[in-house]
Amino acid sequence: MADILDSGYIELTDDVIDALPDDDSKADGVFLPEGYILNSKGLFHGGDEDKPPQRLSGPFTVLGLARDQSGDGWSIALEWKDRDGVVHRHYVALADLIGDGNEAIKPLVAGGLKLSPHADRLKKFKAGLAQLDCRDRVRLVRRSGWHGDSFVLPHATMGRTSGETVVYDGRADAARYAESGTLEEWIKNVARPASGNSRLILSICLAFAGPIADLLSDEGGGVHLVGASSLGKSTALMVAGSVWGGGGRGGFTQTWRATGNFLESVARAHSGTALILDELGELDAREAGATAYLLTNGQGKGRATRDAESRARAEWRIMLLSSGEVGLGDKIAEGGKRAKAGQLVRLVDVPADAGKGKGLFEDTKQHAPKDFSKSMVAAAMRFYGTAGPTFAAYLADDPDTVAHVARERINTIQKKLLEGIEGSSGQANRVAHRFALIAAAGELAIAALGLPWKQGEAERAAAVCFEAWRSTLGGDGPGELVAAMDAIRAAVEKHGESRFRNLNALTQDAPINGQGIRDLLGYRFERDGALYWGFTATGWKEVLTGIADPKSIACMLADKGDLLTTPSDRLNRLMQKIDGRTVGTYAVRASALTY
Repeated sequence: MADILDSGYIELTDDVIDALPDDDSKADGVFLPEGYILNSKGLFHGGDEDKPPQRLSGPFTVLGLARDQSGDGWSIALEWKDRDGVVHRHYVALADLIGDGNEAIKPLVAGGLKLSPHADRLKKFKAGLAQLDCRDRVRLVRRSGWHGDSFVLPHATMGRTSGETVVYDGRADAARYAESGTLEEWIKNVARPASGNSRLILSICLAFAGPIADLLSDEGGGVHLVGASSLGKSTALMVAGSVWGGGGRGGFTQTWRATGNFLESVARAHSGTALILDELGELDAREAGATAYLLTNGQGKGRATRDAESRARAEWRIMLLSSGEVGLGDKIAEGGKRAKAGQLVRLVDVPADAGKGKGLFEDTKQHAPKDFSKSMVAAAMRFYGTAGPTFAAYLADDPDTVAHVARERINTIQKKLLEGIEGSSGQANRVAHRFALIAAAGELAIAALGLPWKQGEAERAAAVCFEAWRSTLGGDGPGELVAAMDAIRAAVEKHGESRFRNLNALTQDAPINGQGIRDLLGYRFERDGALYWGFTATGWKEVLTGIADPKSIACMLADKGDLLTTPSDRLNRLMQKIDGRTVGTYAVRASALTY
């Protein structure tokens, strides 16, 4: 302390403050350069018996000296109220005060802090900030969600801290985390009428799943409600978004149509909560796969500084709720590519139509589906932003116990979802885990907030939607195998008479332009009364390009008994004599291609 005082700083003690005119506050632990005074009227400089001090700014509070988790980016954390009494917070980087420094203080003015327009007073204001010191420390984080035992939102921090305040310092606008109405009003007007509707319950539970996934360091992922317009998809998004915020035209919902850099910023601001994106169809088909993977993978693109040094990658962990008239796989196909199973598992398609003749809904509380949808949207636009933060505060009270309970419940629900699915694949396990996570979060929210849902409703909604997802696959098994079988089936249906040579009736193969079959895919033949389609190595690769590794697919089919092989061939081919030479083919049993 002595070295600070000796270097020209004065501590704002009670004696000093009492000597100041019109002062009624104390900046505890804040040390200003000599000649500066900070009180409830603002920041002042100079003055003597004959001349009052100059007022440099309106009043503000110094929260502490801030820096990021690596000890860089030292800043001054300031907080103040604007003319309407709205609280603002900003972090003035010390490095930005070097030189002119005007850009560093413009956000203060934009936030309603009164600053003198005189150049000499602005210069003194910046000099005062640049030389200010403070005992308190603030840890700046670039994403929302869990940081130790603290849960950080763009506008609030809850939970235990270890001797310092942890606050969000992202660039994304925190306005979407606004609040309107009370938690009780949200429960009465949004949560209660959602009961009985599997897609609405799943959507709300997904919004609560963000803090659980982040607490458990679970992988990110999401659910994509797919179906025609006017089913009620946007209603589900609005209702889910009301858990965390709203206030804008689309509530908490945002659009897929955005640049990668913008979505990275948005993802950081929604880490540990929920990201709600409407209308996948607006996204450029060529970017669909990469964008969906970027969001759910939880890591931004690698970038370099001006000096070609690598920057730290942005990170996040989100639960994503999306909607669109087409699924992610079909959207990727529009761009001339084939979706990979890993992409489709991270963002799973769930048919929005609940199959009850009411679009997305099953129970519209004796109202017409259209009227019920309108009332739910109106309620979500009026009451929002209270349930999510309250739930996060409940979790932050004892995160270790919550994590233990959540893990056990997720494991139990996951096992139930997979009951009766023989030989469940890795993809099915991953999707079942995500739906179990969503259901477990819903059950925790029921306990934390007193949601008026029927017993087991969150788990039932997850089970219904999990089965709806399975119905979109066209079969059980790994996603790559299901997609491969679709491609093989399509090749046979399209080219069975033109690109497959019939080995059992060679005379029936009519030459094409006198040159026989062109662009040969393979052979069709019978063995022990069963029909097989034997793909050449080239044909096998052609059909499966962009779907999965052709060798892996051959191995999977051989294990299932759907591929006729020569036991000594390590590539799972059938070796047979054709036109006097030994040819290896991937011989798929025709019966395996029937639905």
